[in-house]
Amino acid sequence: MSTPHRRDAVTSRHIREFADVTRRLLLGSSLFGTDGAMVDVLVNPASGLLKTGPAHRRMMRYLRRLADARSSGRDARDDLEIRFHETRNREDAGKTAVRLVKNLVASAAGRRRLLVLAGGDGFHNDIGTALFTEVPEAMKEILIFRLPMGTGNDNSDAATVEEAFAILASASSDRTDALIEVRTRRGERHYAFNVVSFGLDAFVADLTNRMKKLAGPRMIYRIFADVAVLFYRRIWPLKDWTIRIRRGEEVEERRGPFLMTVFGRRGGTCYGGGMKVLPGDENFMLIEPLSLAAMLRIKPLFYRGAHRGLPIAEFFHADSLEMSHDGAILMETDGEITRIEAEDFPLVIRRIPEVLRILE
Repeated sequence: MSTPHRRDAVTSRHIREFADVTRRLLLGSSLFGTDGAMVDVLVNPASGLLKTGPAHRRMMRYLRRLADARSSGRDARDDLEIRFHETRNREDAGKTAVRLVKNLVASAAGRRRLLVLAGGDGFHNDIGTALFTEVPEAMKEILIFRLPMGTGNDNSDAATVEEAFAILASASSDRTDALIEVRTRRGERHYAFNVVSFGLDAFVADLTNRMKKLAGPRMIYRIFADVAVLFYRRIWPLKDWTIRIRRGEEVEERRGPFLMTVFGRRGGTCYGGGMKVLPGDENFMLIEPLSLAAMLRIKPLFYRGAHRGLPIAEFFHADSLEMSHDGAILMETDGEITRIEAEDFPLVIRRIPEVLRILE
């Protein structure tokens, strides 16, 4: 098929080309078998690999070769609907995703229902937050797949574009995944699909977001990790935390002016462009205050997960946290930054298991 489906909502020429080649791949996929499916692909044209430029052209060359090798040559299947939608801004992306999911649930009885998200971590977080705020029950009925097309792809369901399209071409099952919900004292909710962090790490993420257009996320993260180590405590003096850590019926409490806290949806979590900050089975980490010299000395260990076992790092298996802090602080959710005020505490942060259905 050489032209976009008449029901596509795509205006940019390079996104139409992406839609054409992706449709060819999906038409030749063994994913849908004989049962058919309804597939909506929501595209963020501002994502790194989807913006016009050398990276986009390299990706398209790869996808065309893959489509040529895998395509069935069929122009249509009566039982397979594939539609592409180009977003305009963050608010539009969330509203569009909610509308698409409602339509999938209402219109695709007896067929697989799949929402594919083409973007980076911020895009995936915006969409997931909108869906679990507006239509959480509907998420039990659809499959989701997040393509790694941003400058940061720690939320994606494949490490590379090549791996992602291999899954789309041949996936035969799905798995469940968790999310993280943060509730403030004032009743606000925030969602994360990878990690929630506070302190030094959130400060690094804030600086990274401001400057990430200049280079790749891994390089920028490392640069601003160095800057943050030098200036964080001058800008955000350490204040006391009280943290109640719950796992099943067991509760532990920790108090102190922690330098950094990280809560993941599971252990073995990477972020910041692949940094192994939660390297073991545990999904919650506390870092004790350190001198400037000590921070500079051990910082490289965090990139490869070698900080696990150091006396300044404490790890826990946690289902939920209740967190109080003596003043305002920055919170990072999948790379997005929110200033949490003193009035927002205590926060309740919990891992909600088995709420996402992901292709594999």
